[in-house]
Amino acid sequence: MNIPQHASMAERLLWNVNAEDSQWCQQYLGQMPDFLATYFSRRYMDIFAQSGRRDANSYLRKTLGQRVLPRLQRVKDRYQFQHHASGIAPFPFIEQLDKVATYDRKQLLKFAHEIVVFITENYEHYSTLTASSLTASLNSISSLDSASLKGSQYAQAECSVSENEQFSRLAAVYQLLANLTLQCGTQPPYWQRFNHGRKALSVDQLCAGMLRMMSARWWYFRLKRLRDIQSEHMAIAVGQVQNAASPYVSRHALREWLEQKRRNREFFQHFDLENESGERISLAEAVVHSNANPAIRRCELMVRMRGFEDVANKMGCVGEFYTITAPAKYHAVRHQGGFIEQWEGLTPRDTQRYLCGVWAKARAALARKGIDLFGFRVVEPHHDGTPHWHIVLFMLPEHVPQVRKILEHYACQEEQAELTHDNKKSRFDYKTIDPNQGSATGYIAKYISKNIDGYALEDETDHETGESLRDVAKSVTAWASRWRIRQFQQIGGAPVSVWRELRRLKAIRLSDDKINAVLQAADQGNWAAYTQAQGGPWVARRDLVIRLAYQHIPFGSPYGEDIHTIQGVTSPLLRCEKIICTRIHQWTIVPKSDTALAAEQIVYKRNKKQFSWSSVNNCTNKQNKQEKYCYNSQLKWF
Repeated sequence: MNIPQHASMAERLLWNVNAEDSQWCQQYLGQMPDFLATYFSRRYMDIFAQSGRRDANSYLRKTLGQRVLPRLQRVKDRYQFQHHASGIAPFPFIEQLDKVATYDRKQLLKFAHEIVVFITENYEHYSTLTASSLTASLNSISSLDSASLKGSQYAQAECSVSENEQFSRLAAVYQLLANLTLQCGTQPPYWQRFNHGRKALSVDQLCAGMLRMMSARWWYFRLKRLRDIQSEHMAIAVGQVQNAASPYVSRHALREWLEQKRRNREFFQHFDLENESGERISLAEAVVHSNANPAIRRCELMVRMRGFEDVANKMGCVGEFYTITAPAKYHAVRHQGGFIEQWEGLTPRDTQRYLCGVWAKARAALARKGIDLFGFRVVEPHHDGTPHWHIVLFMLPEHVPQVRKILEHYACQEEQAELTHDNKKSRFDYKTIDPNQGSATGYIAKYISKNIDGYALEDETDHETGESLRDVAKSVTAWASRWRIRQFQQIGGAPVSVWRELRRLKAIRLSDDKINAVLQAADQGNWAAYTQAQGGPWVARRDLVIRLAYQHIPFGSPYGEDIHTIQGVTSPLLRCEKIICTRIHQWTIVPKSDTALAAEQIVYKRNKKQFSWSSVNNCTNKQNKQEKYCYNSQLKWF
C-alpha cells in the first residue's frame, strides 16, 4: 500500500516508520495543524526506534490523547466562528477561517481578496436598497486620490433625505458590513464609537470604516494577525513553547520573524528616500541611523535610565527594584517541565492585560495617598511565553514602606488561595538598590539589553533557559513582536517624543531662559537636565515647558480620514503661539536608480555640515497664521 499523494509531512513521517498504524495514529495527530503535528510525529519516531511500537502508540494515546489534545481543544474553542449573522447573508468562509492558522502569505493574500469581493457585493446590494445616492458618493470618494479630497464630500451626497435619515441609512449599511467582519474574529473600524451612538461618530468616519472593510490590504493584515496569534497560542497549548522545546517563542514563529527581518533588509536595499527638492538618501542608511536600530534604541534607553538615576540622587530619592508575576492560571508549563493544571488557555496578551490592571490599581492607590514616583518598567517572558514585569522606581525614602505594601497587595490580590506567607515572592518580590553595591541603571541594564539585542551579555546566563543572554535576545524580541507587547515603558518624567524632536535641532537660543534650558539639555544629550528643565520627574503634561505641535491634515489617510502629524514643538512661553519646526522636508520612498543599483558599493555617508531630513514639510504653509521658527537641523544619533 502506497502513501497517499496529498499526505502532510506528519503523515509521511508516521507512514515511513509505521505504515500499519498510520490511520490509527491520525485520530490523534489529525486534530492539530501539520506544523504542530510534525513535532509529535518526530517524537513518535524516536520512541518507536528506541522502545518499539507498543510504547510509541502508548505515547500517542496517553500524552496526546489525555493531556495535549484537551488543552489544544480549549484554545481552539476560543477561535470558533459563526456561520450566520443576523440580518445578512450567510458567511461562506467559515471553513477557511478554521484553517487560517496554517496559511502562508500567498494564501492569506488570496483569502483577503475573496473576503473583499464578498463584502463589496453585499455593500452594493444593501446600499442600493437603502440609498443609491450614498453609494455614488462613497464610490466617488474611494476612487479619488487622498490629496484631491476637499471638504466633507460624504456629507454633501446628493439626496433629498435629511441629515439624520442619511446617517441612519448609512449606519444600517455599516452595521451589516460590520456583522460580516465580526464573524472573522476582527473588530470593525470605529465599532466602539458606533455603539456609543450618533454623536460619537461622523458620516465621514462611517464611510472610512466601510472603505477599510472593503480593502484587501486592510483584510490581509487582520487575517495575518489572526493567523499569528492563533498558531502561536496553539503552540503554547501543546507545549512547543518551553525550555524543552523552544523557549519564549515557537520555532515556527522565530523562523517567520527572522524571514521578515531578512525581507525588510532586502526591501531597504532597493529603495531610496527622495524629498521635494530631488535630494535622495539611502533608505537602508536612514533605517540604520533611526530608532529602529536596536543599538540606538538600547543606548537611548540607557541614557534615559541613567538620567533618572542622576535626578533621583540630586533629589534625595531612593531606588527599589520590583518583580511582578501573574498567577498560575496564566502559565502553561512549569519551569522544570510539565503542564500546569491551573492553566485556563490564556495568552501572553491576556497576562499583559492582567499586569497592566495590577499596575493601574496600584498607581491609583499611590496617587490617592499623594505618593509620587518615577522610573522604568521592563516586560520580559518566562520560558513558556508568559510575561512578567521588572520595575525600577525612585521615590522619597519615607514612601518606601507604603509603595511596597500597595504593590504587594494588588499583585497578590487575585488567586490568593494559591499563596502562603512564604511563597508570596513567587508573585511579588522587591530589592532595595544599594548604591554601594551597584547603581540602579546596573540593575536594569541586563534586562534592557536582553530584550533588545543582547549587547555585552556573551558571558551572562539566562536564568530561564540556562543559555547565553545574547543568544536568547532574538527569541525574546520575536516574542514581543508576535504578541505586540510593549517591552519598555517610562514611568513619570518628561516625554521622550519631545526629546527626540529637540535632538533634531542645532544649538539654538530663544528669548526665554526656561525654553533655552530644555533646548540646551536636549542638544547635549543630558536626560537629567532635560527632565529638570521640563518641570521635574513628576511634572504633569499640562505643565511641560516644551511640548509637541501637530499639523491637522483633512482626509490625509488613504481611506479619507483626518490625520495628525508631528510638526515640531511649541511652548506656552513662546509669544504669538510660535512653533519651532523640526520637520523640514517631506520624503517619499522611491526605487533606486539603475546606476545606484549597479554601484552598491557606494554607501551614502552623512556629512556633519549637511542638514537632517524629516517626514513632513510644515514650514511653507502660508495659510497658517501662526508665526513659526524653522531651522535647518542636524540629526544627532546616540
